Amino acid sequence: MSISLGESVERNGTGHTWRRSITIDIKVPPEQINPLLDYLTSAIEKNPHLTYLTRSTTEGTAILQYRLVAADGSLLDVAVKFLPEKIEVYYAPYPPDSITERDYIGLDMEMESLIRSYFADQSKASLFLVFSPKMNLVPGRKEGGIKKVISSIIFGNFLYLFMLILLVGIFLYQYFQMLTPLLLVGLQFIIVIFANKLIAYRGEFDVTPDNATIHIAELRMRRNEFDQVIKTCIPRMTLIKKEIYDSTLALGRELDPEIIVKTLNKHGPVCAPEFVRVKTVDVYRIVSDLASKFRFQVPRITLLNVLPPNAAATGISPSRATVLITSGLIAQMDEDEIKAVLAHEFSHVRARDPLILMSLATLEYLTRVYIVWPVLVTFGLFIDFAYLFLSFTLLFFVAKFLEARADLDAAIITGQPKVLASSLRKLGLWKYQSRVFELVNSGEWLKWDPHPPLYYRIRTLENLDPSKVGNTFIAAIKGCVRGFLDSLHGR
Repeated sequence: MSISLGESVERNGTGHTWRRSITIDIKVPPEQINPLLDYLTSAIEKNPHLTYLTRSTTEGTAILQYRLVAADGSLLDVAVKFLPEKIEVYYAPYPPDSITERDYIGLDMEMESLIRSYFADQSKASLFLVFSPKMNLVPGRKEGGIKKVISSIIFGNFLYLFMLILLVGIFLYQYFQMLTPLLLVGLQFIIVIFANKLIAYRGEFDVTPDNATIHIAELRMRRNEFDQVIKTCIPRMTLIKKEIYDSTLALGRELDPEIIVKTLNKHGPVCAPEFVRVKTVDVYRIVSDLASKFRFQVPRITLLNVLPPNAAATGISPSRATVLITSGLIAQMDEDEIKAVLAHEFSHVRARDPLILMSLATLEYLTRVYIVWPVLVTFGLFIDFAYLFLSFTLLFFVAKFLEARADLDAAIITGQPKVLASSLRKLGLWKYQSRVFELVNSGEWLKWDPHPPLYYRIRTLENLDPSKVGNTFIAAIKGCVRGFLDSLHGR
């Protein structure tokens, strides 16, 4: 359905007009219109409430239109008109009073933030260089598919693990027939038992008492300089980092911004960063302090040098645990936020959540194979797939209890629930590039994802009084059930 600005729009027989508009004083050069539309479209398409999106361009003007449908059935049409000297945003809600002024302000801020972030990305960019005092600067092997699968499993996408087990099962069935499910269960538990080894394999170097700190140099520069640096320096980055390292950390000195810039320029590009910020974080101390609060020994700590901020910890017991931290987490979070994120991961280790979740998945699998399938085989594939869908949905919903409990444990152990909420908001903004993750969406509760919706986790932590929480697991179950029921009513 195409909507003309300023005209009446029919909705189920009821007409209404664009009820509100704002002007954003940003000039959009003609050559930037299509890239900007691509950027906004990519961000808006991630909104789970989106049902319609279209764009059109004419000479010197472009219009982006989309529709959001709330859980209660109310609609909101949005049109963004790009003019040479300004950008106009129009809203048309139905029913007309379904959007409050506060909602409008939030929408205004989100759209302006998206547009401004696009132009900020075009004009400036950051290059991050990561070091530790005793890191291995020898070029590593190129990341293969196995490491990527391991990353996906480590960071919570158990679908990859289930798919891997399914493929192995198809192969084993050719030889072992009805014993195959038992063999697969044994394989899954072997994976869980050695999960700490898998996480260590995924990391790039360990953080130890004598290699305790991570040093990150951020070079903020113009986009054209950044592109040139990437083009000429990335193929030589190992050599460049070794030269920087040999002139600083290897001699017991701190990273020197002048040496960093001088070394980069030595290899081709003319780089005059707007600023060079060096951040040093004693990661081992943070992990050691947390281990003391959780009352278990310091686990193995390994670092993965990638930009997405994340962390993971696994092991069948605290004594067999390994913690993986990405350099993106260290670069983008302050120390209290890093500690809060790691406290969440430590809770999983203390409660032996990987073993619990695998036991639940095994129970469901064996029940399905040996009890349910023989009964459902006479009802056809549709009933079989329906059962599979429902059982997986229930399994992942139960997994959300464990994640919610880990949030509560982290909040209580650190005594700073709002800090964990702040770190989750940063993770959401990094992933979605907008605040769409804060919109209530009941569908998020039913996804095959072990994590509760981000909006629910942030809201719960921001309103949490740790002194009033009793048993964290019972509180997590009650909270998740209540959160899901509230989401059905758009709350």
